[in-house]
Amino acid sequence: MSINALTRKRVSPEESRAAAVAAARDLLMREGAAAVTLQAVAARVGRTHANVLHHFGSAAGLQRALAEDIARTVSSSIESAIEQRRRGEASERDVIDAMFDAFRRDGAGELIGWVALTRQREALEPVIATIERIIRTMRAAGDPRPVDRMTLSLTLLAIGDSLAGEEIARACGLDREAVREVAAAQIEGLAGSPLRD
Repeated sequence: MSINALTRKRVSPEESRAAAVAAARDLLMREGAAAVTLQAVAARVGRTHANVLHHFGSAAGLQRALAEDIARTVSSSIESAIEQRRRGEASERDVIDAMFDAFRRDGAGELIGWVALTRQREALEPVIATIERIIRTMRAAGDPRPVDRMTLSLTLLAIGDSLAGEEIARACGLDREAVREVAAAQIEGLAGSPLRD
């Protein structure tokens, strides 16, 4: 729904919330996490600060709604790649690429970094729930590998890559995509090693 459409007609609370989350996501992707404020979102959707505050309760509420939206997108992308691998239609590297791409493209890494630095950790609950669900799904499918350790490693590498991967790779004299090779090697090593307590 466009900003003009919001200002011309009365919309449901659900439509208003969805438009605000979409505006927050757009701000995150275009201008970075610091640009996602109640005031900026309100301006984007043609509403007042009080109206946006009413729908989310606080800036933390908006962050949580944004995290839920991003978690759904990231989860869908990663789970699709895992399912394709399970059916033999994708490789382990395709799953790794899907995770790194989702964190980079969808702004998940930046959102996680921002939320963690501002100590609004409750906004991370949707992301945490997504990670837990992916691990449960892989275990339920009979994956014998240490999926908890694999997911931990991949997630932390993907977050770091999305935040400063280009700069760190350049400092190391490497192409940015080298981190994906590191991730693949770590997964191979974890998959071949026994579980530890």
